[in-house]
Amino acid sequence: MKKLLCLFIIMSVLLAGCWDNKEVQDINYITALGIDYKEDQYIIYVQMLDFATIARQEGTKQTETAPIWVGRGTGSTLSDALIDLYTANQQRISWGHVTALVLGESVLVPERLSQVFDMTDRSQEIRYTKWIYGTKDSMEDLFTVSPFFQLSPLHSLLHEPQESYRQFSFIRPIQFVNFIRLYREDAATVVLPSLQITTANWTENLKQHPLLEVNGAFLIQHQTLKGWMQRSDLAGIRWLSTPETRASLVVFSGIKAAGSIYLENPKSAIEIIREGEEVYYRIKLNVDGMVQNIYQKTRIGEMKKLTEASLREEIRNTFLKTAAIHADPYQLGLQLRRADPKLWDELRKEKREMHQASLREIDVQVSLRYWGQRKNINR
Repeated sequence: MKKLLCLFIIMSVLLAGCWDNKEVQDINYITALGIDYKEDQYIIYVQMLDFATIARQEGTKQTETAPIWVGRGTGSTLSDALIDLYTANQQRISWGHVTALVLGESVLVPERLSQVFDMTDRSQEIRYTKWIYGTKDSMEDLFTVSPFFQLSPLHSLLHEPQESYRQFSFIRPIQFVNFIRLYREDAATVVLPSLQITTANWTENLKQHPLLEVNGAFLIQHQTLKGWMQRSDLAGIRWLSTPETRASLVVFSGIKAAGSIYLENPKSAIEIIREGEEVYYRIKLNVDGMVQNIYQKTRIGEMKKLTEASLREEIRNTFLKTAAIHADPYQLGLQLRRADPKLWDELRKEKREMHQASLREIDVQVSLRYWGQRKNINR
């Protein structure tokens, strides 16, 4: 009997292992982290959401905007800034739900990025799969922007960029793990999407509603910030980024629009052309297209040629503008380094690895099919 009583007591002690568990409402959950550098001080911003409120709203029509809290800490190092943030904290902080990291332009230099990497990589809670952005805007404002219909900020572009990109593609979102991989690869160029707040497109009850948008990207190569370029100048990179790319393209016949084409499923390849000591590249692109609108009476074959010409021009324009700042978002040099690292190293030492004449040819093939009415189409 005593043995059974002892066994019961031991098992009771082992089962009672949840006395230090905390409820959802007793923990502060950080969902986004921002880092800036001004006046010789690091500034940390954090976005904090009330997960208990979000859980209560799940499956019901939301009538109020989910509350957003933004914290701020400053210091001469990131550690000091983090300590400053903790001084006014009211409850335990959890970093396990951080899905976005936003960096100010002044942080995108090696000595400051190394501190960012060190802080986030050593954390046992912050994940490598978070989305990463740059910005020129105020982070406090960025972190307080809410999406449509009083939805949780977790459904905004900051936390879920891939859904918007899959429907209409501009600059591909990048996760932190891929950012580090490309950043540490000498031959690669990082295309870091930049966020801004816009009130130009949507209104709520006739009042302008601020929303997030990707307005361009910071280009980083050899761990050096090459510059920032607006979205329209980087339109060509979407066709070489991923087969998930989908976007519309207005094609012109002369100075007049001939039609609007919806393009998807791009498949690209890069060929290296060697001529003596010089290296050039050929880009091959195959993409499926569907006609959305026809503005001029045009034959199918002519519409196909116009679409291919428009794509070639878009790809070349982006290349010329990025090559002017010695950036390579098409990763042409990376292909050469993988194929012939010795040759790439020689060209890099001579600063000839990439120039505006490096892109020799752009071969585009569009598989075009029509949908909707055909009354203005001649075969």
